[in-house]
Amino acid sequence: MKKLLSALMIEIFFLYLCLPASAFVDDLRRTPVVKAVENTKSAVVSISTHEQVYKRDNPFSSRQHDPFFDRFFDNFFDDRYQRQESVRTHLGSGVIIDARGYVLTNWHVIEKASAISVTTDEDKEYKAVLVGADRKSDLAVLKIESSETFKSVPPGNSDEILIGETVIAIGNPFGLSHTVTTGVVSALHRSIRENDQVYEDFIQTDASINPGNSGGPLLNINGQLVGINTAIYGEAQGIGFAIPVNTARRIVDDLLRYGEVRPAWIGITVSAMTRSAAAQTGYTGTYGVFAAEVLPGSPAAQAGLAAGDIILAIGDQKVKSPALFKRLLILYTADATLKIDFFRKGSTGTITLKAAEFPPGHVDLLIEKNLGFDAIDNSVQTARRYGLASAEGIVISKINQTGQAGQKGLRSGDIILQMQGREIKNTADFKHQLPQHMYSDSIVLLVQRGRYGYYVTFDL
Repeated sequence: MKKLLSALMIEIFFLYLCLPASAFVDDLRRTPVVKAVENTKSAVVSISTHEQVYKRDNPFSSRQHDPFFDRFFDNFFDDRYQRQESVRTHLGSGVIIDARGYVLTNWHVIEKASAISVTTDEDKEYKAVLVGADRKSDLAVLKIESSETFKSVPPGNSDEILIGETVIAIGNPFGLSHTVTTGVVSALHRSIRENDQVYEDFIQTDASINPGNSGGPLLNINGQLVGINTAIYGEAQGIGFAIPVNTARRIVDDLLRYGEVRPAWIGITVSAMTRSAAAQTGYTGTYGVFAAEVLPGSPAAQAGLAAGDIILAIGDQKVKSPALFKRLLILYTADATLKIDFFRKGSTGTITLKAAEFPPGHVDLLIEKNLGFDAIDNSVQTARRYGLASAEGIVISKINQTGQAGQKGLRSGDIILQMQGREIKNTADFKHQLPQHMYSDSIVLLVQRGRYGYYVTFDL
């Protein structure tokens, strides 16, 4: 028996010597990170855009580009000497989330694009069209113009992310396509302020995320999509941020179905909580907001919330101010399910409710009472009636002097042309756009009076 075992061991030893060393080394080198990258890299794309820009044509261009003459021409010649050019810019990354060629990326990656193209890891380039985009969440969905079947990234669950777990970022930083970086989850539920926009509920990681990584995937060790990387925070050094995939999934569903995001409405108006007022209810906590009004028949009322309740949290995030309450609601869409923690009469409770779309009557009331005007569609007849130069936009027909419009000096016959930089076509369009900004602190309207246009800010 011993001789048999010895012979067997010798045979195994010689077999080991005959096998290539790489077979054993590869098993050690092919770590979970390597396997995750191998399984997902073909679903990561580089995104290029074409932007229409205008350049001046010098009618005296035969002067061999004299700098002094070019500067004179730029300063004194009018816009008739302009030509339109398409400039290609490598801006960011994207991840294929559906085998039919749907790509998820950041809104700021395609913000100014007149044409979009995506390039795979095999250097195959395709044209893509914009399906929908949402500035508030900084997300956009593209569709590759091809009937091919594409490799997509399996979704993960960002609600189950652990601080300290390994994550992988793949993207196109500084034009270096399909760059892989690794790190750990440093923190959750981060808030970022960039210019005039506040973004909530970001994943923070120490995986390198640089300009060009925007829109690329953040993966867990299993190669599942847990976040969408973004490089919007210019002051970040050594840290990166990603939008949780569960938030992105709600936004994407609306963009695919409706081409836009339908804001969540639950029917609560909140106010700041003071320590003295909270103490009268028996609440001794340090955060929360008062439910100042709960509209009858609203999702909140149907779920059992009442005026005077203290709203403590939405989902896993503490509500520390009315402003944060509004920003957290932006993360949800109509038909989404919300979990809300609250305090009432000495005890805490939790309710679950399903958000709804903003009811038309609520929008009408906001226009009448808060903005303080009535408006009608513009037309040739309306323009003639008010002595207007054009039939664009909507026309203010009545002013409520106690509302903001009267206080800001607007009057009947003024034309509203834009809301937040977007054209207003008619009153239905105005009422459709307004709920998109319900959770903003204010909106800016472009108002025309006579030959002049004015930007007027309304508080919401």
